Amino acid sequence: MGKLTIFGYLREQWTELPISTADVSDQSLVIVGANVGLGNEAAVHLARLKPKNLLITSRDKVKCGRSKADVETRSGMTGIESWPLELCSFDSVRSFVDHFEAKGCTANVLIANAGISTMKYTKTPDGYETTFQVNYLSTALLSLLMLPHLVKAGTPEHASRLVIVSSECHYLANRLKGADKWPSIIETINDEAYCTPLITCSSVMINRYFLSKLLEVMFIRELSSRLPTPTLVAVSAVNPGSCHSRLTREVESNPLFKFAVRIYKGLVARTTEMGSRTLVHAAIEPGERERHGHYLSSCEVAEESDYTLSAEGREVSKRLWHETLEILGDIDPRVNTIVSEHLIRDVA
Repeated sequence: MGKLTIFGYLREQWTELPISTADVSDQSLVIVGANVGLGNEAAVHLARLKPKNLLITSRDKVKCGRSKADVETRSGMTGIESWPLELCSFDSVRSFVDHFEAKGCTANVLIANAGISTMKYTKTPDGYETTFQVNYLSTALLSLLMLPHLVKAGTPEHASRLVIVSSECHYLANRLKGADKWPSIIETINDEAYCTPLITCSSVMINRYFLSKLLEVMFIRELSSRLPTPTLVAVSAVNPGSCHSRLTREVESNPLFKFAVRIYKGLVARTTEMGSRTLVHAAIEPGERERHGHYLSSCEVAEESDYTLSAEGREVSKRLWHETLEILGDIDPRVNTIVSEHLIRDVA
């Protein structure tokens, strides 16, 4: 059963994870959100392995400069590329890919790591609730626009990798009750009236981060099912576990919650470096096709939530996929071309 149990959670949290040592000397790697947290630690791990090329991203040029200096200093690798990428903006995602293509770059690995967690309803300039756009829509847009480059780099012997950083929190996401009656899933969950916070544990915005992680798991499942077999791109959703990071900074702005979170983290949280090993493992270790289309936890294939596996969840997943493609295709027509050229349209 795809359930999160206290015993299972604690066992995983206290498990020592392997350090990847695979040869990446002929590979070009891209890591999103490498200025802090998991992305930063994953970048250092990979840089120490001396890949052919390493491209990291941060939200702005200042952070790009700092993260490049930090990763190069800690790893000993030089010549790291560091480009701005702001997932609150579809234009920024498109510009990043435009620049990638203009420079003739290649990618054997894309780690889509950046994400946020907020309980306040705010909209991006593109008109979408911020957590929903950053964690899901922009991540999906980047993944699809980069797909042809990953396909090109893949071989029958070694598939390229798309790694989306999800979370065990997807087990805690609320079911989208009544979704079968909604004209549009995305329009509904983006609507301010639907998202208006309530001071209850079932508040939509309190649960928004969890939902975004669930949507990522669903996206990986739908994408993987539409890639040809054998796939040239192995895709997976990775759970890094609960780690010491800045993800909880909004919750910690409340003094009472800050104390509780600090106690919780002190007892069970992984170090950020330990959590980053899950990203690196999925990105470079052998066995990528066995992990293809799966949710990974502690560097192993794990079962998704019961809701994800249910008939209801599968129907939501398929509808969400088609709605996502329609939106992203309007944002960037390349999405429609990529889907037509690289994906199987009809899924049994």
